[in-house]
Amino acid sequence: MKLTKLQVAGIICFFPILLTSILKYNGTLNSLENKSMDWRFKYANPGHKFTDKLVVVDIDETALSAYASTPLFGRWPWKRSVYAPILEYMAVGNPKLILFDIMFFEESPEDATLIQASQDLGIVSHAINLNREELSPEEDAAYLSAVPKNIIEKAVNPENIESLGINPYNVLLYPANKLGKVAPSIHAVTYTPDDDGVARRGSLLFRYKDYYLPSLAYRAYDSQHPVQKIKVDHEKFILESENTHREIPMEDGSFRLDYYDVKTLDNMPRYSISGIIDSIRALEAGEVTELSQLKVPPSVFEDKVIIIGTSAASTYDTRLTPYGDRPGYTFHAVFYSNLMENHIIQMAKPWVGMVALLLFLPFVAYMSLYSKSISLRIAAPLAVMLIYPLLAFLLFKFDIHLPIAEFSVGYPLGFLGSLAYLTLTEGAEKRKYSKVLSNMVDPTIISEALNDLEALKRGGEMEITAFFSDVAGFSNISEQLSSKDLAALLNEYLSAMTIILKHNKGTLDKYIGDAVVGIFGAPIERKEHDVEAANASLEMIEKLKDLKAYWTEHNLYIKDAQEMNVRIGLNTGLAKVGFMGTENLASYTMMGDTVNLAARLEAAAKDYGVHILISESTNKRVIEKMFTRELDAVRVKGKNEPVRIFELISVRGKTEQSIVESTGLYEEGFKLYLDRDWKKAIKKFEDSKKAKGKKDKAVEMLIERCQFYIKDPPEDSWDGVFTREHK
Repeated sequence: MKLTKLQVAGIICFFPILLTSILKYNGTLNSLENKSMDWRFKYANPGHKFTDKLVVVDIDETALSAYASTPLFGRWPWKRSVYAPILEYMAVGNPKLILFDIMFFEESPEDATLIQASQDLGIVSHAINLNREELSPEEDAAYLSAVPKNIIEKAVNPENIESLGINPYNVLLYPANKLGKVAPSIHAVTYTPDDDGVARRGSLLFRYKDYYLPSLAYRAYDSQHPVQKIKVDHEKFILESENTHREIPMEDGSFRLDYYDVKTLDNMPRYSISGIIDSIRALEAGEVTELSQLKVPPSVFEDKVIIIGTSAASTYDTRLTPYGDRPGYTFHAVFYSNLMENHIIQMAKPWVGMVALLLFLPFVAYMSLYSKSISLRIAAPLAVMLIYPLLAFLLFKFDIHLPIAEFSVGYPLGFLGSLAYLTLTEGAEKRKYSKVLSNMVDPTIISEALNDLEALKRGGEMEITAFFSDVAGFSNISEQLSSKDLAALLNEYLSAMTIILKHNKGTLDKYIGDAVVGIFGAPIERKEHDVEAANASLEMIEKLKDLKAYWTEHNLYIKDAQEMNVRIGLNTGLAKVGFMGTENLASYTMMGDTVNLAARLEAAAKDYGVHILISESTNKRVIEKMFTRELDAVRVKGKNEPVRIFELISVRGKTEQSIVESTGLYEEGFKLYLDRDWKKAIKKFEDSKKAKGKKDKAVEMLIERCQFYIKDPPEDSWDGVFTREHK
């Protein structure tokens, strides 16, 4: 039955709307919209100035390194007695409030001085944290009864807050010992990231039972503009102060942070705590005659809110932001600055995106079906597809949010549908399997693969060796190169690697940016696909050395490119292989656990500092011809069964003697490690590193684990398997 143009138009519009509605309903579009907001912060930031009412006192790497060996401070976490003189020094500058982004939830012998300083100064606010756990009624009551009255008294009572339906927490963590009972002020440092881990929203208040406890940002704002009245009106918090009125819009009870650009965040008022400590010592030693001569004079804190936080890596206090990992205090500082300066994104209503899609899709259908100009049929819808996101980015510079997710999914689908219609009506391109294969495999096996075309098209389950390779740190390289040089570098590298892969009878599955995915053992069954994959991997490593030497000699690209390294993962087993896609658009690919593990091994190679990481199944098959080193036993993400992993080093007979000796010592150390003989294992690992004569990340990792287990032995049921939590 031939469809009318109106019916075709209906199809072009209906299916994109249906799919978009489903994705919106299941939350997928929310994730996409969040990502688009991150891009807008990076490339269309409103460019607001950070508040001048904040100072961050940072416990950074400089401070931890400088005082780690002193008995007064020691290693992190520092003794709590060191904070008292620091607090007293900052208080000389008459700040509004000093807030800890450090939690003192466990008792310490040095609590007394911190407690006394907090009481005496009266402007110190301590951190609390809230969690949700499954508790019995008895446990729930016990938690509530244990919370100091002083903490509960710091709760606020907003009008009409019940309308927000904030989900309560049932576990409250507070400063230990007497500190929680006498703290002049408290604030919650709890935060809930989005599903992808990015901190995009903050809570103004946190509900514990029927009490509403202030966040760090709210407590800081309140110190500058004492809130006389707080109420909720149509999903907005309204903060009334003597001379200030703030309306804070909420999304499901949370505030959408208006992130500042990277330069602004990097230059927020921040002082290393080491500067304060040095200033205190200079005063005590009589080394200065005027306060202005100090590294950090007290005057910098006048009328400011002070956040004491950490950026040192060993403190593990980071938040994932639209710009990547940042110190944890960044989240609170941005939230506070937003409140102080009234920097608020005007978020569109949830239905705006769907309405925009409903308006634009008929335009696509109309242009495809009724425009007489073929060029206009494509150019006009394509122009809309480019202009709408640009408009969204432009409006974002003025703190106006125009949703992109619905448009980005539904509109291209409608546009593609219109192109498909044009293709069908004006001549479809024929796609030949031989043409597909010519880009994927060595020409010598194409004719063999095409002997049974139906079997080739049908695919099935075959034993293969899955191959994954990736260039370490390529994102950093790509950011430094022009588009022309980046394309040249990729073409040169991928061409060389693909030639090697095909020469060793491998099939190119796909490129993923700089990554190469290959199949050995399909579509034509090969007995030694594992060895062929191993040979290809070793040849690629050697070829990359040649390329880097050539680039260096001729001063091509950049230094990072001239020093780049590749990681490869191999795994042998059964996998589903065949042509996947539509009849007209298909590619030969592989699927299954075997493939997934190979990808995980490529990623894990970074952890061990090796070029080629192979599974136990691959190692068993190539061990007679290849020299390998057993590295570890791990559980990779997504699998419960442990996997023994090996480093593929060289073809047997071509291994340097120092590597052979180092490998033997490492594997002896690994056996001692599995036998829980940590100290002897460390000695073997150190001997292995010495024999190798160069850095060995795997050795360092195993030594670190042994040292950890010496201090904190695992349970008797420990099986020696290391669980790798990330991909």
